[in-house]
Amino acid sequence: MLATVQRVSSAEIFIKGSKHASINQGIVVFICIESSDTFQEVLKMKNKIYTFNILEDDNRTMSTCLKNLNEDIMIISQFTLAAITSKGANPSFHKAAKPEEAKLLYYEFVNECKKEQNNLVEGIFAEQMDIQLVNKGPITFNFKVN
Repeated sequence: MLATVQRVSSAEIFIKGSKHASINQGIVVFICIESSDTFQEVLKMKNKIYTFNILEDDNRTMSTCLKNLNEDIMIISQFTLAAITSKGANPSFHKAAKPEEAKLLYYEFVNECKKEQNNLVEGIFAEQMDIQLVNKGPITFNFKVN
C-alpha cells in the first residue's frame, strides 16, 4: 500500500465541474492499493498516517500528528502511485490491485479513518476528479507499508 500525504491549507474535489467535497487546514491522502495488500496493510497505513508527526504544534514545529489535532483529512484513491516508470516511456501498473479488489480495501481504509475524530471527506473511487489544493509548507511525505 502506498500513500502520498500533503499538508494543506485547503483542498477541494470537483467531479464533472461541480464541487464534490472540500476541507480546510489538514492533509490530503492520495492512497494506492497494491495487488499484494490485505486488511493488515490498511490498518498499518491508517496508523502510520494518523501517528506520523506531519503537523505543527503551538511552537510551529512539525512535532504532532492527526491523532492529536482535529484537522481535516481528504482521501483520494490514486492507482497511478503504483506506476513503474523506470523502463521506457510508458508507465506499467502491474503492481496496482485490480479495481474490484482495490475498491474493497480503499473503502476499508476510509472506514478505518472515519473512526477517528477528524472531519473526513473522500473522493469517489475510480471517478475522474479534479483536485485543487494549497500545499502548506510545502510538506509532502510518501509512505509504503507491506
